[in-house]
Amino acid sequence: MNIRELLPFIDDLPEFLQPLALDLVLVIIAAALVIVLRWVLTWLLLKPLRTLVRRTATELDDVLIDQLISPVRIGTVGLALILTANVFDFGMEAQQIAVAFGRALVIGSLFFAMIRAFETVSVHPVFFKQLTGFTIPERLLPFLNTVVKYAIGALGAIFIFQELGFDVAALIASLGVVGIGISLASQNTVGNVFGFAAIVTDNPFKVGDFIKTPNVTGIVETVGARSTRVRQLDQGLVTVPNNLLTDAVVLNWSRLEKRRMDVTLSFTYSTSSEQMRAVIVAIREMLENAEQVDPETVIVHFVEFNSSSLDVRIICQILLSDWRAFTACKEILLLEIMGIVEEHGVSFAFPSRSLYLEESGGLAELGGQVAHLRDAREQPANDDTEAVSEVFAPEDEPRNT
Repeated sequence: MNIRELLPFIDDLPEFLQPLALDLVLVIIAAALVIVLRWVLTWLLLKPLRTLVRRTATELDDVLIDQLISPVRIGTVGLALILTANVFDFGMEAQQIAVAFGRALVIGSLFFAMIRAFETVSVHPVFFKQLTGFTIPERLLPFLNTVVKYAIGALGAIFIFQELGFDVAALIASLGVVGIGISLASQNTVGNVFGFAAIVTDNPFKVGDFIKTPNVTGIVETVGARSTRVRQLDQGLVTVPNNLLTDAVVLNWSRLEKRRMDVTLSFTYSTSSEQMRAVIVAIREMLENAEQVDPETVIVHFVEFNSSSLDVRIICQILLSDWRAFTACKEILLLEIMGIVEEHGVSFAFPSRSLYLEESGGLAELGGQVAHLRDAREQPANDDTEAVSEVFAPEDEPRNT
């Protein structure tokens, strides 16, 4: 269709204004087509769909319709360009450019709609399981959502560049070289991202768990795509790269089902064998009947004659994972043990050492000589030599006078 034939007043304008007027008319016609198409698709297509989905019990379809509004509007712009280029005579070159851009916009709107739909589905794990049959952890959704969105966007960009006439193969090759350089420059970041994926899939810990690693001990506060933040017991916040956590040995104290109590009691050597047997039996029965103690794990035995005590070792598993509850239960059990020991008249031992001195004739004679020497030192100075010689001179030699 020739615009000049529909608008003969353009030929009446000055020659230098005719191309400008023609372009202005074409722009107005294209804008009018865009507005009309957007109205038609919005009111004649989306409005009935909204009325239909409001009758359903789930709200997911309502969210999907709302998310598709922007892609539909972008697609209408592309359709308007294609229709305008085919209906009116813009020239061969302008028509090819308009059609190429219009098709690119339509393709881009389709991939944009896929991204928006995936964003809606990914935040509903139940619907995702019904749709795919797979169950994914909720904390993996942000990471998975980002990866899939970038993948869909990259695929859409390839189709758009191909539609615009670019050499996609050369472009992909160039991007591959650039990607290798970027990956080498940011290998730590890439390692942290894969570490986040490993943490989420293996699930060695979650937010709120108390963990211990060679580098940090504390409560996990956040698990991000690059790092994990741990609050130490001194309330210091430590940021640990994810690749270090995936390669480290992680002890998760919050995953304990029960805790071990290991106590050694030391009794004095004045304890008789009958008292020892009675105390051991009483402690064993008390632990086996305790509500929070696993009776299959109770061990109470007289284990050693120590240097200053008779040692009894007590081992059992308490069916509590929380540390505060465990310490409270342990306190109750230890007080019960103290009561049993007191009832049987047994005393607890403490580290001690006895020193025995045996007196012999040689020791007594040496002690007398040392005492004599001390007395001699207390005499006047002119008598010191004679006194010392009398003490140490042999009896069979004549003494000097």
